[in-house]
Amino acid sequence: MTEIRNTSKNKRDVLLLVILFLLVGGVYLVFQLFAFSGDQQVANIYYGSSSDPIVTIDFVNFEVTKRYNQPVPEGYGSFPLIDLDNQTITLLGDYTIGGERQIVVIKYTFATGEHRGSVEIIEEQSPNNICSREGVSTGKPLICLPNRIRVEFGSNDSEDFVV
Repeated sequence: MTEIRNTSKNKRDVLLLVILFLLVGGVYLVFQLFAFSGDQQVANIYYGSSSDPIVTIDFVNFEVTKRYNQPVPEGYGSFPLIDLDNQTITLLGDYTIGGERQIVVIKYTFATGEHRGSVEIIEEQSPNNICSREGVSTGKPLICLPNRIRVEFGSNDSEDFVV
């Protein structure tokens, strides 16, 4: 008799786990499909733990604005470097190789037609090059922890920053 109860209890446990797995998976898929699906108007690039973006890409007005210079050690020059012709932004990452800090190159594309603006980390040095493997993003944040750089998308409704 106890063997029959254990079998039915095991079947209920398995059924409960399958239902729970499907529910969590469904919520995850809905979040991934709809959380970052709106048209993003700007992409803000942050360095370090700062809450103020170092560079803002305005996809509506086709503008790239440097908010402030990146704090870097003497001898490294001035960062970020904004190349309007190639649509790239170069920052100095925190990851070091042989005592030298490595650069991070971010490529942006303005919205054209029905396509939204996009951002991609195209060059960087970090363990396993995780940052540049994230691919192109049109709304999902890009995070490069070894270099302490992140890209977040939003709207133009934020307050104006003083340069």
